[in-house]
Amino acid sequence: MTRYACMLRGINVSGQRKIAMKELVGVCQSLGFTKVESYLQSGNIALNSELDAVALETTLERAICREFGYADVDVLARTAAEIQAAIDAVPAAWKGRDTATLYFTFLKAEGDATVERGSFLPDEFSIGEKVVYVHCPGGYGKTKLNNSYFERVLKLRATTRNWNTTTRLYELARG
Repeated sequence: MTRYACMLRGINVSGQRKIAMKELVGVCQSLGFTKVESYLQSGNIALNSELDAVALETTLERAICREFGYADVDVLARTAAEIQAAIDAVPAAWKGRDTATLYFTFLKAEGDATVERGSFLPDEFSIGEKVVYVHCPGGYGKTKLNNSYFERVLKLRATTRNWNTTTRLYELARG
């Protein structure tokens, strides 16, 4: 049995594609997942499963689409160790910065590290293992280095979480 934090892409963002977390927990339980917990109304859940991450993502994506009537929903599942590795791998130069300016864009698969850098200053990014680190001193709402940008240039599905949510997902995944 493995514990995962599952991040749903594009659910409950700006009032769009709403799913009540209580209902989502019920769907997860009906699939046989155990110790299911939601995190706020944020499209994030933690659960135990005997499936590997890819099978869990596929199973949950299909169930959510079927149950809530969406054409597509992406789920990105990570273990506590994977989230901790992402946190630990934040670029060294950023480690003393205000965590309110740090974001994790989690990727569905490994990204191409040769993305054109362009000029996004003062915002900056660094590509890690299945994650892009984004530093936005002016706030995520103003950056061009958003989820859509990375999905377009990397040709991968992705979902972004701030530092606080990422560290909370780590705690939930630890169980």
